Amino acid sequence: MERWNKLWRLGVGAAVLGLCGWAQAGVLPGPLVTPQWLHAHAKDVQVVDLRDNLNTLSDDPKFTTVNGRKVLDVVGGHIEDALSVNFWGLRHKRDIDGKSVDFLLPTAEEFQASMQAVQLQQDKPIVIAPTGDDATSLQEAAFFAWELQLFGVPAEQIAVLDGGTHAWIAAGYPVDTDAIAPMTSSAWKAKAPNPELLATIAQVQAAQRAHQPLLDARPLAQFAGLERTPVVPVFGRLAGSRALPAELLYRQAADGSWHFLTSAQYKTVFALDGVARPQRGILYCNTGQYAAGAWFVLDRIMGIKGLREYPGGMNEWVQRGLPVVQF
Repeated sequence: MERWNKLWRLGVGAAVLGLCGWAQAGVLPGPLVTPQWLHAHAKDVQVVDLRDNLNTLSDDPKFTTVNGRKVLDVVGGHIEDALSVNFWGLRHKRDIDGKSVDFLLPTAEEFQASMQAVQLQQDKPIVIAPTGDDATSLQEAAFFAWELQLFGVPAEQIAVLDGGTHAWIAAGYPVDTDAIAPMTSSAWKAKAPNPELLATIAQVQAAQRAHQPLLDARPLAQFAGLERTPVVPVFGRLAGSRALPAELLYRQAADGSWHFLTSAQYKTVFALDGVARPQRGILYCNTGQYAAGAWFVLDRIMGIKGLREYPGGMNEWVQRGLPVVQF
């Protein structure tokens, strides 16, 4: 417990320093923004709509009636003047031992080309707007935030719309259903990947040998080897890893939108009996998004630094024939 308290104090200190950075940035209030804040500051930032189904950008929102009250069911449309990023374009195919493997990290050049194509602007604060229809959309937003930071965007220039476009619509703000079709490209530039955020296979293996923290951010059933995804053909986990279950990191609001918790709420969750305390170390999952969600919670919201993500996860690990622990 004392170790956890020390870690927490260090995290609070980092968070305080981080808040100073946010204040100096003069625009974003923190790693999360509310629909109300974004509505008042939309002209000061570039809103980037992120989703895994671009067809819904031009759909009308879908509502159901509950006890005589109209309730948003599925997000349609997008925030006016938003840029559009396809989540599936944030990972690329690579050849591994003669096999084409999908969902791997892009190079700086590939990421730069993608951001230029959507007209991302350099040095202007970014608010990522996921759909907010489910927890997966928050993980996708966190993965995009991690990639932006990995390729050189300062943390204080990146925030996520908590609750996503779902919360925006539920708050009574309008959406646009016109297609987002950029006619030109921007001059946005990526930097070389930041090694402080990125873990390689060799570093994962070194952590295993040294019994250093290796955190599995997938749902608990996947960690235990009871379930798997279609992407990863085997059940199991990396040897020496501990569970940081995705189920503990998000909540659904009364309006149906999904949100991150506050820093204080996360502290309470991680203090519960039977829940592992978060540690500095390497995060992994299947293809990167669960791990990025955990990174966003620990690093950006709680202020616990020293975390790196192995983005290839179980997907790359298994395709390379590396061993896993099975049930």
